[in-house]
Amino acid sequence: MKVRTRKSTRHKPDQPLMAWDGKCGFCHYWVIKWKFITGDRVVYKPFQDVHKDFPDIDLKEMRKAIHFIDTDGRVYAGAAAVFHAMHKYGRKWRWIMPLYNRFWPFRVTSDLFYSFVSRNRNWIYRITVRLFGKNPARPKAYWAAYLGGFLGVLILVFVLSG
Repeated sequence: MKVRTRKSTRHKPDQPLMAWDGKCGFCHYWVIKWKFITGDRVVYKPFQDVHKDFPDIDLKEMRKAIHFIDTDGRVYAGAAAVFHAMHKYGRKWRWIMPLYNRFWPFRVTSDLFYSFVSRNRNWIYRITVRLFGKNPARPKAYWAAYLGGFLGVLILVFVLSG
């Protein structure tokens, strides 16, 4: 799936807007995380609620990927949408969009990863919850326990075989 980024829309929001799939648990999980980064500087709304406000953005494209619509009317989709919002409105993430724009291996990898996640949201959401817990506002380090258990088994196998 190729995610295209539009240049602009005629309908400019009063506040920067992130339009995401309101029926997607994975999307909802990450929107909560991003709200902590951007605070009230970005409005997050399901595309199902706002697509009618942006008739020049194809609904089929909105279904494919998250869209960030800035107050100047510029529209970003997919990884570029997340990176632009974090760059402009997330204080600790100002480095991410210049990296995406200037370093093509990062851009290509990010876009491919976004497409992969977008196509596999359901099972990636389940993995995300197992690694970080159900509450994105208070993530748990379950991944560390899994890694520790895996390393423990590897050490045990090494010691017993050796």
